Amino acid sequence: MKLARLAGMALTAVLAVAVSACGSSQKTADQAPAAGGASVAGALVGVTMPTKSSERWIHDGDNIKAALEKLGYTVDLQYAENDIPTQVNQIENQITRGAKLLIIASIDGTAITTQLQEAADKKIPVIAYDRLIRNSPNVNYYATF
Repeated sequence: MKLARLAGMALTAVLAVAVSACGSSQKTADQAPAAGGASVAGALVGVTMPTKSSERWIHDGDNIKAALEKLGYTVDLQYAENDIPTQVNQIENQITRGAKLLIIASIDGTAITTQLQEAADKKIPVIAYDRLIRNSPNVNYYATF
């Protein structure tokens, strides 16, 4: 139940970032609801973004991190510089470090099925952020704008 609550609150934070990216100038962390204060204090959330070469991904990553930290989570934010093996390694490391949730803006929506299966085996929810992840039933939510 705690993981479902964590995934729901993180999804709310991710959606707040997506909505703010469509034109709001207010900081996203201020918009993220506390969901009745229910959280898994300090739980690790792994966030993997495709690249730092686009200002958009930097802003999204920073805003997601700030929103989740405001809710009490520890965030491991990674950028893969559009290199699939790097992103695969980052996701594997987040799983190994005990992430309770993964938020992934995938470089290649078909290249991480093994890591998604590993996450599912460990009951780690996955949110696909803005980029569709295909060929795997192991994505719990898809957030886009």
